[in-house]
Amino acid sequence: MKKISILILSFFCFGLISCNDSNKKEQEKTEVSTEKIEAIEKELDKTNEELNNKAKEAEDALNDLGI
Repeated sequence: MKKISILILSFFCFGLISCNDSNKKEQEKTEVSTEKIEAIEKELDKTNEELNNKAKEAEDALNDLGI
């Protein structure tokens, strides 16, 4: 009976360790994905700002022409 209890306990411990490893891997993947999304958001903000500046320049040029 003792051997069966030890065997069950060892399987349980192995299962816990395996779950922890997969959770760490999933967390790392999530962090990488989050960093990629943040980089894309920064690029979008930069592009949006540039576009707004160009639109303002075009509007000012049209105003100067009297249109």
